[in-house]
Amino acid sequence: MTAPRLRFAPSPTGPLHLGGARTAMYNWALARALGGKFILRIEDTDQQRSTDESLQIILEGLQWLGIDWDEGPAVGGEPRGEHGPYFQMQRLDLYREVIDQLVASGHAYLCYCTPERLAELREEQKARKSSFIGYDGHCRDLTPEERAAREAEGLVPNIRFRMPEDRVVKVHDLIRGEVEVNTKQLDDWVMMRPGGVPLYNFACVVDDIGMGITHVVRGEEHFLNGVKQQLLFEALGKEPPQYAHIPLILNQKGGKLSKRDPGVKSVLEYRDLGYPPEAVFNYIALLGWGFSADRDVFTRDEMVDAFKIASVGKAGAKFDLEKLHWMCGEYVRQWSVEQCVERARAWLEPAMPAGTMAQHGAWLRNIVACYQERVQLLSEFPDKVGWLFAKDVRLEFDAGAEKKFNKHKEHAAEWLRGYADVLEASDLPPSWPEDRSAADGAVLLPSQKDAPATAAPCDDPAAIEAKTRAFTEERGIKFGHFVHPVRAALTGTDRGPGLFDVVFLLGKATAVARLRAVADSVAAD
Repeated sequence: MTAPRLRFAPSPTGPLHLGGARTAMYNWALARALGGKFILRIEDTDQQRSTDESLQIILEGLQWLGIDWDEGPAVGGEPRGEHGPYFQMQRLDLYREVIDQLVASGHAYLCYCTPERLAELREEQKARKSSFIGYDGHCRDLTPEERAAREAEGLVPNIRFRMPEDRVVKVHDLIRGEVEVNTKQLDDWVMMRPGGVPLYNFACVVDDIGMGITHVVRGEEHFLNGVKQQLLFEALGKEPPQYAHIPLILNQKGGKLSKRDPGVKSVLEYRDLGYPPEAVFNYIALLGWGFSADRDVFTRDEMVDAFKIASVGKAGAKFDLEKLHWMCGEYVRQWSVEQCVERARAWLEPAMPAGTMAQHGAWLRNIVACYQERVQLLSEFPDKVGWLFAKDVRLEFDAGAEKKFNKHKEHAAEWLRGYADVLEASDLPPSWPEDRSAADGAVLLPSQKDAPATAAPCDDPAAIEAKTRAFTEERGIKFGHFVHPVRAALTGTDRGPGLFDVVFLLGKATAVARLRAVADSVAAD
């Protein structure tokens, strides 16, 4: 039995989007599940739109998702595989040979119809509301003399496939099952334009034969192309691959998903926005296929072990941005703090003073640990931790902080000044940007549940809490009321880590300065 061989064949005319990524993923997963090979082939016959930049973006997108190929274009080395070239524009001589064979056997013919005639034909068919819109076979049975006369006029022919007339073609689809299509629905389609550049349906079949493709998984919009291709395989005396046409990805309104729909990005845009690649892979896999009834989060290896093409649904799957973001959060929470710091480096480093990651690693781990449960995208970190690096001691309040602060504004100045005195007398660690490494290495915030805290050479969050609660009890202040104006003064927001983690991370001088600055501004109102 022939080892399974599957392929993904993108056109390098733009970035890799969700639909293309899912097609690649399902072919890859089925190839791996069947113990076969996954081939990457580049359909670059649209020379006006194909670019090397788009090709590199597609290759990067596949690599980012963890989709590797056994044969295809090189990435930092020589092309892999013995069935190349893997670019269609490098295979033109092969296409020409097959065209000559089909014309000689009568399965293809030369068509001299001009674009003007074809446009007029289409308009005439529409005007009389014909049930068939397509080529009328005008050049199907030209005599040698008629062909010579057209060539004498300078007309250069297209090559068309001669469709069998009024024949029922039975197609077995691995997802749809048995489907019958009458060839009366299909016209004699163009296989090759003047100049020797092939069109999709023709080149696709020639390449699938040459590369030994056994299974083709692609979007349902290609179903009728599959009928055409099956007949071409027959004309060439070859067995067609097994086809599986997967359903569309839909938007929330049930229409075909478009790049204009909310949250729809290209694969590398998701990368640049801080989406974990495992989460994007995981989510795309679920757009038409289910891993299990009670579990949505799984690894690539688990997908390969479970993947069956017959398990792909027939109905379209709706793209749900909220679920994608939820899944991203699930993956972020699986990482260790060290892994999360490294993953978030590209976003954190530009948002912090130079040298922070190298010189204050333990302090940074504490910051990330505080927010690891609170982010879904890695790109959220800079906005979340911005309050730590603010140079102004009087921070602007966001809407939530403003609302909660105003509820207790009449007492705020007194509370903030008193609490500033408590912190100034404490053994808090020094404030940023002083070297805090000694304190940081000894204290692990409660957020870092997987690591035990050691004895601290300074007040840790637990000690800060004890002093804070003693202060509120002595003053008769309800702790739940006290927290809001203090958090607003220190962070400018009403969300984030626990108050005592906030105080510890800011350090003595910064925390005291912010509390007093807000107290002074309230008193001055």
